[in-house]
Amino acid sequence: MSVELPVYDVAIAGAGPAGATAAYFLAKGGKRVALLEKATFPRDKRCGDAWCEPALDILEEMGVLQELVADGAVQLVRSGGLVSPGGLSFVSPDEGERPSAPRVAAIRRQVCDERIAHAAKRAGAELIEDAAVTAVRLQENWTIRCKDGRRFSARCLIAADGAKSKIARMLDVVTTGATSAASRQYIKGGTHNFKSDGVLLYPPYAIPGYVAFFRHSNGDIDLGCYLLPGGKVPPTKLKALLQTEVVNDPFVREVLGDQAEPLEPPGISPLRLGGERRTSGERFLVLGDAAGQTDPLTGEGIHTAMIAAKIAARVLHEAFAEGDLSARRLDAYHGAWMNAFGRDFRISAASGRAVSRFPILLDTAAIAAQRHGASFMDDFGAAMTGVKPKSLFLSPRMALPLGAALLRLSLSRRAPHYAAGPHAEPG
Repeated sequence: MSVELPVYDVAIAGAGPAGATAAYFLAKGGKRVALLEKATFPRDKRCGDAWCEPALDILEEMGVLQELVADGAVQLVRSGGLVSPGGLSFVSPDEGERPSAPRVAAIRRQVCDERIAHAAKRAGAELIEDAAVTAVRLQENWTIRCKDGRRFSARCLIAADGAKSKIARMLDVVTTGATSAASRQYIKGGTHNFKSDGVLLYPPYAIPGYVAFFRHSNGDIDLGCYLLPGGKVPPTKLKALLQTEVVNDPFVREVLGDQAEPLEPPGISPLRLGGERRTSGERFLVLGDAAGQTDPLTGEGIHTAMIAAKIAARVLHEAFAEGDLSARRLDAYHGAWMNAFGRDFRISAASGRAVSRFPILLDTAAIAAQRHGASFMDDFGAAMTGVKPKSLFLSPRMALPLGAALLRLSLSRRAPHYAAGPHAEPG
């Protein structure tokens, strides 16, 4: 005798920032939501812990950021900068809050992901853990089957199940694999020499990717490496790169010193970048890493995933009200997130190719920052973190300082070299 399953309005596979944010806004609008998480909270994701301003705005809207601040779990990035492929550097001091500076914060994924999922639960979503989805089928409604045999039924399905997205690939909505990779390793506070809040290193071995340091509120630091499309080293070789180039990097060695205590071995997560051409179907949406909603120039995807999650919730509320969950109606979701940030990915991808071919472009950014200080870095950071479009780099306020820096480099008596270490300067 078959048991009739309760029917949810929306089932969401994946309770990371994308899926949980969508669940929050859908449940808050009165929809019956099943939020399916394959693991049990608290669980971790081994990639960057940097949350950009658009993500912080949404966390604040959900009430999550206030909780995290009260618990001392948020480290605002107020001092930081970059080291270029030529070893040129600019690191700004902590001058407190500056109105022109984009908000960026270091928050552990293990902590923040759980808080977002529980915010969705408080809004009315049903959080179902240990629910690894293995099969889906659309008839009158979606039937979702989990590894442990549990089944769920829903009128609409959202795949927010990560860069490998078993569901989206199973349905032939996404047909490619992950194209990039990121690593993360925590270093114990008090055992390293890192004094800033966040610094990006652009070593020649990782271009157009980078190595990143972010400091957490307890003094631990997050050491990460991102391998992005167009570089000399394929993402599949990230583990080997960590064991050879990164550990011997002169800037990394200066930060870690002789007493650094790793709190974990490096962990690696796949990335899908640049946005998929198709992210919707009949009663179906793809969201976050599964949809490739990650910037191909920076590897940042938390804020774009959360923006897309709000868009997905809005489109579904409207579609339910109209009684139309067809593929044609839900295609509005794809167009909306493309307009919100997806078109900027094209500039990011072109910029990544340009940096890969001409690393000197990042040297000019370091020199422009040295000459113009925090005001230049505020604009640089705003464009890199999605607060402002990448076309900002073509505006006079950025193009002129960068052009002047390029001229200065071309007239320099000697080319800067990354391997020269922290004190390299143009002659």
